[in-house]
Amino acid sequence: MRRAGPGGRGFTLVEICIVAVIFTVLSAGLITTFLTGRTSYLSADAYVQVQQESRRAFDVIVRELREAGSVAVASAGRRLNFQIARGYNIDAVACPNRICWGNDTINGGWVHYTDITASGVRQLIRFTSGNQDDAAPETCSATNCRVLANYVPATVSFFSYDAPTKSVTVTLQIIYANPVLPEGRMTGPALTARVTLRN
Repeated sequence: MRRAGPGGRGFTLVEICIVAVIFTVLSAGLITTFLTGRTSYLSADAYVQVQQESRRAFDVIVRELREAGSVAVASAGRRLNFQIARGYNIDAVACPNRICWGNDTINGGWVHYTDITASGVRQLIRFTSGNQDDAAPETCSATNCRVLANYVPATVSFFSYDAPTKSVTVTLQIIYANPVLPEGRMTGPALTARVTLRN
């Protein structure tokens, strides 16, 4: 490396251009490596989030269905209506000396799993009502409604019921949309379980 000094000279234009090209190539390589690593991290993180949300909702659904009775599938497999056991002989008029069926709060009430769109996000929800064919789950309140999963696909059937075997097949898949992901979204694996009703 030459230094300019008394009677000396500085770098030539060719030397400066070569150094600039080398630094540009190294910087481009480092930036590409960083962006690739960031995309891989975001993809892995999105996959884990999708799996966790799917499993959380799936566990709730399967656990509750194992104790369900009076199951009905509606809306082309996008809605499941059922009753849960509230207790034995808790109402001497409605269910004397037998199991009382209903929802969380009402004898004879129903529990529903269905999907709705809220704030532009398609959600799988659990809500309770007094009858089997409650037509307006979008109006459910915080007291009778709970979100099980966000970002469910709009075209997938969640439930099917086989009456002869008294079994419900549950399929759940979550889609996580994020513009920084490759293809702009991450689709989780489809989880499927067949639950045989005990009642």
